Amino acid sequence: MDGLDQLRDALRAEPPAGIAALPEDTLADLAGLVREARRNQAQQLGEAFEATLKHVPFPVRGIVRKVLVG
Repeated sequence: MDGLDQLRDALRAEPPAGIAALPEDTLADLAGLVREARRNQAQQLGEAFEATLKHVPFPVRGIVRKVLVG
């Protein structure tokens, strides 16, 4: 998989046209940065969700979690 394909996969979309002109190694690096940013974002959202649940009374936390997450 080349750098542009890696970036498409990381973005889950077609990158802007000007990005395709970047060198192969830069595209691969950019794809890695996007994947890392997505991992960090998911982790931070999970931590924020858990912190928010602490404000919900304990007896109903499980129900609230199930309603919000599924």
